Amino acid sequence: MPPENGANVHFIALILHIFHTLSGELVLAGSEADLQARRRTLLVLEDMARRNTDASRVLNEEYQALLSNDKGALKASLEKIKKAEEDVVSLRRALIRELAQVGTLLVNKEDLLRLAFLIEDIVGHINGTAFKLSHLRRSMVKTKKYREPLTQLINLLIEEVSKQNECVRALSLNPDQAIETASQIQRIESDIDNKHRDLMNEVLRSVNGYRDLIAIKDVIQAIEDTADAGLRAADATSIVALGV
Repeated sequence: MPPENGANVHFIALILHIFHTLSGELVLAGSEADLQARRRTLLVLEDMARRNTDASRVLNEEYQALLSNDKGALKASLEKIKKAEEDVVSLRRALIRELAQVGTLLVNKEDLLRLAFLIEDIVGHINGTAFKLSHLRRSMVKTKKYREPLTQLINLLIEEVSKQNECVRALSLNPDQAIETASQIQRIESDIDNKHRDLMNEVLRSVNGYRDLIAIKDVIQAIEDTADAGLRAADATSIVALGV
């Protein structure tokens, strides 16, 4: 082989070596950027789910304020839930900006965005439930046949929203656990659905007066709608877990 040909072979081999080395570094850099973008996105989703949990717990505070005729506490509860909803909306907007910046790094960013909107939907329903709950007459909710079932429904709803929070947090730690938690949410939602029907039948049978009937029906249905929103978010979380 002529000397110049041997030099060319060595030069080509060197170029190929550098190319493969740089390609490997680019892949690693891309993987690291993807990992960081995913981590930031999941942290925002966790904050959204946590604020939902905070808001759901305030529902119980509001109900106790209604029972005790504490108008100051009732107003404070409504303001807390409204603030939680505003926080969730701000976090969702931040998430959209984050996803817009990462471009094609996250292959499942549509699923992440869908989950963000569904989590936001939960707190919107919680706020609506709080508003309708504030319009119940104290004399009515103090009646045992309405007070106890409503308490059970609110507590189950708090449990479901808290489970959704756990479900989202599990995406960063153990995606399989997120899927398992989503199935637990489904069981809680089923319990809410059954109690919703039982209480709805009771109020239709026993409530006198259109105002009271409409008011309590609105509250019962609002709790059911919030539970349905939580189930939709749980399903979306499972889809995200499959792609994490």
